[in-house]
Amino acid sequence: MPIFKGNKVKKAQEEFDQAMVYYETQRYEEALERFRAASKRFSGAGEKKLSQRAEAYRLCAHGYIYMLETNFLDAIRCFGKANVVFSTEGFTTEAKQARTIQAQTQGELAKVKAQEGEFIESARLFESAGALYQTTGMETEAARARARSFVQRAAAMESDFDKAYYLEKAVEEFKKGREDTTRYEAHALYRKAKALISARENIKEVIDLLAKAHDKYQKIGNASQTEKVRKLLEDLTQQIKTRPSEFGI
Repeated sequence: MPIFKGNKVKKAQEEFDQAMVYYETQRYEEALERFRAASKRFSGAGEKKLSQRAEAYRLCAHGYIYMLETNFLDAIRCFGKANVVFSTEGFTTEAKQARTIQAQTQGELAKVKAQEGEFIESARLFESAGALYQTTGMETEAARARARSFVQRAAAMESDFDKAYYLEKAVEEFKKGREDTTRYEAHALYRKAKALISARENIKEVIDLLAKAHDKYQKIGNASQTEKVRKLLEDLTQQIKTRPSEFGI
């Protein structure tokens, strides 16, 4: 390597190393500027691959700045672009890190969408996050994201049958993610019972479902829902006594 080019690369590497110090200590504004300068220096020295690596880190620094501003959509875009650059240039470890934080950011935006009542969009974001986690080998996190996607889909459904279906799917994924499923099991049991009540089907199964739901709500300390299920059981029992033919009894 010619001495002149060697000096250029050395200067660029020094700029990059300082940027990494700022980046790792969460001084993202300073890191961003240093990464930008390092990228230009590497490019000027003919080191395209290193220039692109610095540019990808600049995108990550910008992504973190957006995250701190709770501008999650732009943060997702930054980490997504960084992942593409890292992957294209063969920096597999950095690409995995970019995908991981992109997935985490999508999860944060999904929570916001859920709070705003945009349940399908929230589900889509959680599902996408799960797919990203899957590519990094983070199976537990992938399952948890998929579970939350199903929870949001359940929230978007109008019928109790559909709500019960997606809640049951969520329970399956939460178990893979090694999270407590009691709350979601209770909701699934309750919704399935309500659906069967509306259809006037299998009253014995309905009572069994409600009894199980009651116990699970009680277990997690959900007093209002425990009371609601208790009253429903009492009302249903009374209806069966007074109008047994309507329930096929």
